[in-house]
Amino acid sequence: MTATTVSTREAPPLWDYVPVADYSVPAAPIAHTVKKGLAAFWQVFRREQPASEAPFKLATDLRTLSERQLARVAPAPTWDAAAAALHAALDEWLTQEEAAAPVVLLVGPPYSGHAGILRALAERQGQGLVEPPSPEQVLAGDESWFPQPQDAGAPWVFPALERAYLRHAAGIGLVRRFLDRASSGALGRGIIGCDSWAWAYLQHIWHGRLSVTLVLQAFDQRRLAQIFDELANRSRRQPLLFRQTSNGHYVLPPPDRDAVAGETSQFLDVLAARSRGILGVAWAFWRAGLRTEPDDEDVAAAATEDAPSSRLRTMWVRPWDKLQSPELPPQSGGDEAVVLHALLLHNGLPVDVLQQCLPLAPNQVMETLLRLEEVGLATHQDAVWRVSALGYPAARQFLQAGGYLTDTL
Repeated sequence: MTATTVSTREAPPLWDYVPVADYSVPAAPIAHTVKKGLAAFWQVFRREQPASEAPFKLATDLRTLSERQLARVAPAPTWDAAAAALHAALDEWLTQEEAAAPVVLLVGPPYSGHAGILRALAERQGQGLVEPPSPEQVLAGDESWFPQPQDAGAPWVFPALERAYLRHAAGIGLVRRFLDRASSGALGRGIIGCDSWAWAYLQHIWHGRLSVTLVLQAFDQRRLAQIFDELANRSRRQPLLFRQTSNGHYVLPPPDRDAVAGETSQFLDVLAARSRGILGVAWAFWRAGLRTEPDDEDVAAAATEDAPSSRLRTMWVRPWDKLQSPELPPQSGGDEAVVLHALLLHNGLPVDVLQQCLPLAPNQVMETLLRLEEVGLATHQDAVWRVSALGYPAARQFLQAGGYLTDTL
């Protein structure tokens, strides 16, 4: 089996599955790296200052897009094309009568879409989706959800291995037995998806080996430009233009480069680096930066002069240094660290389960979650708490600086 590869430097595939060793996090532009380094240097001298009284909030000026506008201009990515690309990458393995590896593992960092991609793949196959066990099943060691080996047909698909364990005395045995049986071929041929933080942890507590591990290649500036353009113009006859609010520089390449005199912004280069090439994180920042108008009338007038066509509508994007990003308050310590770490190791948990997994009093866990939510680092939906997409870069950096186990992606 071979993963898809980049055919040319000029046109890398949008959905590119590679071995984990070939994963490449985008690098920031040099000017941004220097500026960020100086900011970190000065932050050392501000550690003892009191935290800002105003928690993190996205800008809510009159130029901010409504949810309805965002749904049209920056809808959530869908996974059908990604699933088709994964199917193509696995073609050789899928068509082998007796595959050398019974199981393929797809690893992905938070908000990279690995579970959604595998669900779309199972739907494409028309069968084989294995639903994750509940926390109660995990703690009880219930194996009734294990896939049944099949003599022929499509492989089973288990999209979220991170849901098969809990970092708890009674929460590890089940996932060990599942991985033992899957890697031995006892469960038949299958595809497993796993969050990168969970996999980093599971490699410490399970000593077996999965011989084929793939990851969706990080989204660099080119890939982000392509997918944001596709999302914005999916159902439009005339493409949108995206320009920077401060100076009118193009954030996405205009439809006809030869007919345009405007300069290009480095926004996407910085976004790719800051998001670590994770599509869902980049998408969250992209939406947060969109505006209906530029900063002043001079920018609008200059943009009108060099626009390729007066019929094209322009959307505006705040420059990176004006875009708010959640950060840990200076007084953050052990409580915030252990809560963030547990959320990332499990790709989110209900609060009652989180309380069982942490050496903190239940009220401490809840209070810490609320503090993290207030500054934009945590979010909850359908009773599950997660590190937010906007807060992920800061949370990862905070935990890495504190010596906690992190993923490698």
